[in-house]
Amino acid sequence: MKNKIDNSQHGSGLVVVISVVATLLILLGAALSFTGQRSRLSQRTRKTALAMEIADGHLEYLFTNWRNIYRKTWTTTSSGGSDDVVLATNYFFTSCPTCSPAPVSSPTPTPVPNMNPSATPPVIPLPANSNFPTEPNYTVTQYRIQAIDPMINLDANQNAQKEITWGSETFTALDPSTIPPAAYGPDLMDTTTHKKKTITNQGQHSYFYLAAVDVTVPALTGNVTAKVRRVFEKKFDLPWTYAMLYVDDLEFQPTTSLTINGPIQTNGSLYIVSSNFTTTDEVGYGSDYVNGFSPNDTYHSGSVTAPNFPAGEPPSQTSPFLPFGWNLATGESYHDLIERPPAGGDPSSDPMSSIRYYNQADYRVLINSSNTVTITDYSGNSPTGAEDTAIRGAIATNQVIWDSRENAYIRVTTIDVSQVDISKLAAWNHTGTGGGIIYVSDTSAGTSVSTTYNGNSVSTTKRAIRLKNAATLPSNMTVVAENPVYIQGNYNTGGNPPSNSGTYTSPTVSGYTRKDSAVVADSINILSGAWADTNSDKSISSRVATSTTVNAALVTGEVPSSGGSYSGGGENFVRFLEDWQKNSQNFTYYGSMVELFNSEQGTGAWSASANVCKMPGLHWYYDTGYQDSSPP
Repeated sequence: MKNKIDNSQHGSGLVVVISVVATLLILLGAALSFTGQRSRLSQRTRKTALAMEIADGHLEYLFTNWRNIYRKTWTTTSSGGSDDVVLATNYFFTSCPTCSPAPVSSPTPTPVPNMNPSATPPVIPLPANSNFPTEPNYTVTQYRIQAIDPMINLDANQNAQKEITWGSETFTALDPSTIPPAAYGPDLMDTTTHKKKTITNQGQHSYFYLAAVDVTVPALTGNVTAKVRRVFEKKFDLPWTYAMLYVDDLEFQPTTSLTINGPIQTNGSLYIVSSNFTTTDEVGYGSDYVNGFSPNDTYHSGSVTAPNFPAGEPPSQTSPFLPFGWNLATGESYHDLIERPPAGGDPSSDPMSSIRYYNQADYRVLINSSNTVTITDYSGNSPTGAEDTAIRGAIATNQVIWDSRENAYIRVTTIDVSQVDISKLAAWNHTGTGGGIIYVSDTSAGTSVSTTYNGNSVSTTKRAIRLKNAATLPSNMTVVAENPVYIQGNYNTGGNPPSNSGTYTSPTVSGYTRKDSAVVADSINILSGAWADTNSDKSISSRVATSTTVNAALVTGEVPSSGGSYSGGGENFVRFLEDWQKNSQNFTYYGSMVELFNSEQGTGAWSASANVCKMPGLHWYYDTGYQDSSPP
């Protein structure tokens, strides 16, 4: 019995051992199965991430090519003026033999309309597989850009559709050869009809494109596919969307209170030093914002106080803008916009031909070193008779002033705007946009000439254009000069406005409607109505200003902070030469200020010397009318 018991115990023990081993084997199998599942899941996760990375790389490649095609492509209107570049899907074909639908199909890429010389945008190729060495065996099954409507309506095959009529909820295919529907910005959509307002010049609007990439990579079990989409927005905006727009760094160091009513944007860095500065609207910067001095301004030092922004709206970083839609290439400058074309050059070889103000102007007025005035219209014809007199009679040459900031005599050509008879100008408003452009240049800038100032012979290499008696503009008008411009007295006000007596919200006389106008120049100087040429070289006590108002968009340059000099900052966007503080005189401004370049002729650095100027009280307002229309 004992043996049986012993044998029974031994047998029982054997069963236990076998059970334990079996359990361990089962657990081991489960562990191996779990580990394999985890491994497969982990690998699929890695493969999914890898597919996403490859797809993102393809999207970046699509975007770069899409953007470059847009930037290098232009069209012109039938009259030759520059026009929005709006490209249909036709101009963004890609190559992908494994894709469905095939991205290159009929019709193939075609030449861009009205482009001279004619050009067809290139087909966008697939990036090389060698760019993605981690997984060279991936495949691409969709690789395309297509124009889409703002709501991104697609059919079951992901092809773009558009609504037949607003609110109909009925869609039709969006033809890849036509311009896509646009989305419109502030104040451009009629809230009743839900259509774009009818205005002379289109304002803020955008076109949208959908980029699609599908990438498949092999995994342990089956394949992993990443389908990635991105929307590209081509936004057109008026240059006058801002109260102040700077391409370069923007500094503010006002020594007295300065409030700017309207949005502010700089493509560079923003430096604000003082609590004297206040803005009532949004502020954007492309690089950095510093409550302090620019490192390029070694002229100033000292304490820093916080500026005043709207509650809850500190400056925000934004993408830089391309003013006038022009992408700068190496060696190019926005200053080219106001320069004459190269002498004797072939217009077709001038990359700036379509956007130079000279080429868009209704009339061009050129003054040579001998003060000979040459006038031509848009077609290059020289006006005669009453047409010639209507312009020539308003021009006075060989006048001279002393500019304390430039520390030099300036030979000035004055245009008496009140004498410009628009009714006699056959070529005026040749583009049919409701106004015209006068381009004027003293082409002898930089050449030393002898002239007379206050009876004395003086020599100067400096030239400038002066706009005078321009309180009442004869038409919507843009004046462009590659020289500095001096605006003397009220501009586009209809007379002496209430703002000159302290009512700053009334910048025009009763009954006068501000014209859409702009002044575009190398530098812009403000001379009050009290300015006298014969006192310009005398002490500041002989140059006492009276309150003055200007209503116009202004485009100009600056002398940047460097070498111990201060740029003058946004508070000196326009330049002053008088004593505005005696009798507490003010400069009131309604418009939009745009800084595009470094001045090339008005190069005198800002100076704190009281003998150069004593700053006026500044009352600056953004003219919201520019959200609906533009100067010619």
